[in-house]
Amino acid sequence: MKRKLINLLGFILMGIGILTFLSPDFSAYKQQKDADKEIDAFEEEAKVPKDKDPLYQESLIYNQKIYQSGQGDLKDVWSYKAAPIRLKDQKESFGYIKIKKMDVKLPLYLGATLQNMRKGAAIMGETSLPLGTKNSNCVIAAHRGYEGIPYFREIERLKVGDRVIIKNPWERLDYQVTKIKVIDPYDMDKILIQKGKDMVTLLTCHPYRGHGRYRYVVYCIRDHGQKIVEKKNSTIKDTHFQSSEWDIQREKLCHMIGLGILLIFWIIIIKNWKGTIRKGGKA
Repeated sequence: MKRKLINLLGFILMGIGILTFLSPDFSAYKQQKDADKEIDAFEEEAKVPKDKDPLYQESLIYNQKIYQSGQGDLKDVWSYKAAPIRLKDQKESFGYIKIKKMDVKLPLYLGATLQNMRKGAAIMGETSLPLGTKNSNCVIAAHRGYEGIPYFREIERLKVGDRVIIKNPWERLDYQVTKIKVIDPYDMDKILIQKGKDMVTLLTCHPYRGHGRYRYVVYCIRDHGQKIVEKKNSTIKDTHFQSSEWDIQREKLCHMIGLGILLIFWIIIIKNWKGTIRKGGKA
């Protein structure tokens, strides 16, 4: 009887251990489901032509305003947390971003607050809204992985020429990667609007698990049919660059090995428990 109880306790504890070990995977699955639900709701909304939509006019005025002011208010953490504009009618997202090379599709929220960045990607305050117009640079921030959820974890997969798709409330916009840099967290001048260009800039922490030491920045320009040729020397030569690929792959490998070990122990405990039950029945 005592052995049965020990085996049962081991079985329960091992089950709890496996569930705890898998909790990041459950979180990632739930977050992706929530993100997909938000994107589906966005896609199902009745679309208003942009020339008749007050939201488009407000967004356009905002973009023009920050360009003409030289983005003088983009100077600290509070500025990029602020929502560029306020969405009405209980809308939460301004569209979504899709990057096939990274296998991500995330809702776009306004303002890089902690709450928004837990749900998806965020358009930084005091940067442009993605309207597909010149003299704009929409800076999109996301975590480099958070509580088991990937977000922009695989950003180093992107190379010059890769495609980034933005869907705003009126149309789809296609951008191509043109340059990649690693910058200091407060190098605000590196993410400003560039005159005459229609840009999207992706931003996340670097290196992976580096506690936000630097920022990994991917510059993208609107695809107007022009060819963007990848140069042979287009690799990052920043002094701050340190590839996170090995750290990411090692984390994945350790996760798989750990799960495998737990499953083996669980199977052993189940077999011992069944053996104990059989012996008890024969007795």
